[in-house]
Amino acid sequence: MSAPSSTAGLFFEDFRVGQTFISGLRSVTQEDLDDFIRLSGDGGAIHQDADYARSMGFEGPVVHGPFGVAIVFGLLFEQRLVEPTAIAMLDLQWRFVGAVVVGDRLRSTMTITRRRRSTSRQAGVLGRHFILAKEDGTVVQEGSSALLVQARDAAPSVDTAICTDFCTVPWARALEPLLLADARFTAATSSYDGTIGLSCGRETVQLRIYRGRILEVGRSTPSGPSFTLHGSELAWTELARADRNDFIARTSKGAFSMSGSAYEYLRMNKALVVLWDAVRALAAQEPVI
Repeated sequence: MSAPSSTAGLFFEDFRVGQTFISGLRSVTQEDLDDFIRLSGDGGAIHQDADYARSMGFEGPVVHGPFGVAIVFGLLFEQRLVEPTAIAMLDLQWRFVGAVVVGDRLRSTMTITRRRRSTSRQAGVLGRHFILAKEDGTVVQEGSSALLVQARDAAPSVDTAICTDFCTVPWARALEPLLLADARFTAATSSYDGTIGLSCGRETVQLRIYRGRILEVGRSTPSGPSFTLHGSELAWTELARADRNDFIARTSKGAFSMSGSAYEYLRMNKALVVLWDAVRALAAQEPVI
């Protein structure tokens, strides 16, 4: 699911989990590097001495890592996606994957990974995953940042944000009837007595299951989870919006991981596949735009 870079002035309701926005290209110049050295005060040899930088295996003086972060949000501003509806950036988690040097042409891809109404209902929080890549597709930086953005309607008649607010208690309660209505899930858990934990980014919820029934849904349960399935917001988003449920294949490639009892995890593997069918069905209730 993608959106054109010309979209402007979007409100909370205009976004959907899985939506992507791709910026134009931005060339990195020597003037950029000189300006950032003056601004930051970091004039280390790796940033100014071409011979030294090459001796370290780079093509030339390396542009400071934080400059890449600045490029991402500058490109985002140029797209005018949330101008003037943005209220505040709430956090930042970032990885520096590769070097940026003068002459590189970079573009940013932003994927929406979560939607949640604020308590006041006047705004909402968007989870966003960013990739900064060179023109040839080589990724140099990636990370995530939540944004508080204005809502158009403080009291919608139907709020579908819960459908993709993965691993929260309200989301799990909305998921519960879909699971219990699926004979494959009740069969796969018919002899089970334990708790399955589900983790998406910083959010975690637990399902207490006894012989095909879900007894409790909460952030925690008295005995804790038998095992927990972990995935990033991007991993949950990509599988929820994928053309098919390939949970097993994605897990084998490292998109998801497990903590706790490996025995209980393997025992409940079939139930987890069915659970992902329900996750995808619930996510489909959030209209795609």
